[in-house]
Amino acid sequence: MFVSSQSNRLEVEKDMWVPDISSIGGPRYLALASAIAEAINSGELPAGAQLPPQRELAEKLGVTVGTVGRAYMVVKKRELVSGEVGRGTFVRSHEEKNTFAYYMPERKPGTIDLVCFRMPVDQISDALANVVAEVADHTVLLPLIGYPPATGYITHRTAGAAWIKRSGLVVPPEHVIACSGGQQAILTAIMTLANFGGPFLSERLTYSGFKSIAALREIDLEGVEVDDEGMIPEALAEAAKRTGARVVYLQPTVHNPLGCSMPDKRRRKIAEVARAADLILIEDDVAAAGLTDRDPPIAAHAPERTIYITSLSKCVSPALRTGFMAAPSALIEQLSNTIHSLSLATSPLVLEAASLMIMEGVADDIARRNQQELVRRHKMAREELKGLQAKSNPDAFFIWLQLPDRWSSGEFAEAVQRAGVSVVRADNFSVGSTEPPRAVRMSLNPQTNLNVLTEGLRIVRRVAEERPSPWLAVI
Repeated sequence: MFVSSQSNRLEVEKDMWVPDISSIGGPRYLALASAIAEAINSGELPAGAQLPPQRELAEKLGVTVGTVGRAYMVVKKRELVSGEVGRGTFVRSHEEKNTFAYYMPERKPGTIDLVCFRMPVDQISDALANVVAEVADHTVLLPLIGYPPATGYITHRTAGAAWIKRSGLVVPPEHVIACSGGQQAILTAIMTLANFGGPFLSERLTYSGFKSIAALREIDLEGVEVDDEGMIPEALAEAAKRTGARVVYLQPTVHNPLGCSMPDKRRRKIAEVARAADLILIEDDVAAAGLTDRDPPIAAHAPERTIYITSLSKCVSPALRTGFMAAPSALIEQLSNTIHSLSLATSPLVLEAASLMIMEGVADDIARRNQQELVRRHKMAREELKGLQAKSNPDAFFIWLQLPDRWSSGEFAEAVQRAGVSVVRADNFSVGSTEPPRAVRMSLNPQTNLNVLTEGLRIVRRVAEERPSPWLAVI
């Protein structure tokens, strides 16, 4: 029995997978093709799974057999499925193509995915469709016969400044650089600051995407102690003095994976330490980009030494791949040169779509709805995980589960995966040689169907309450 994680509520009737495509705009055959592709990408329709017979699915969905046939043809052309005469249509296996190494945590296909971020609000398709149509009308306003500036056109940087202002940080458009998502912004900052000397400092537990970039650039990382309010200022001062580090990466708001947020008093103290030790701060605000009711970023207290990073990926749509950096004037040219070397520039068409969503209030509306949905999911998760030590921040797309002492992070991740759920083990976030905590991170937005999330959380709870399998004796 297959259950799709398509962000369009799915149901299972007997043994046949039936998507609810009513909330997907556009032609019905494309809506069905989108549902099939999403179910395959999520792993809920695993390799070898048979799609429903066309006539039966058409009856369930209330569409023509021709509509289903066209949808099946679309996913066949995308090499997601294969048709066998007399047998049916089956999901193809692509495992043989995965020959490269992964730096990021990955979920196991066929499990409930509590690893990666997914957009919980399903009305994003209509909003994007409207904006894309508007972008088409705006192409006459865009210079399309040459490469744009590495920093982005001033209209897009102005939209970036407007988006950043929502966080409480006011910067002129000239200090904003448009990027292809927050990850490119982090990469750009790291590449630009890599020769400042010493290791990079970060929280003892930090975003795994930052770790992967640092590893690719062969930059040593040194972890700084944290508590429930984030990075400890005294620990930062000590680490900077001991290591000679000049660069600090940190997440003061909705820390990934801990979920904690730093109060304003500590943000000011971090800024003081950075100024006294002549540190450059990379402030990653991507996980908190949708928030407006919050303390201002550290960049508001130390603008002359902070590269502030935000994006639309976690709060509007990862498909936009749009991020913004606010940087001191002394670093703008260096950062711009790095982006030019890496990718020449960010697509002005994508930036135009993102800018329209920002300036017309669409992005803010979607971010607000996403945040409301996350509040609901955290409440549900706390109820399902009652009795376990779970750190829950309703503004985060994840929850941090501290495990009973009998479990290590690795053992638990393997056990829960065997039970049908993928989570992220703590060592994906651990910096340095410190023993990773007994904990895992779980995404709370695998799809709009809350039944699947509930099932995943119940599996996690059941496994956590069990005892690990005994180790075999070594003879």
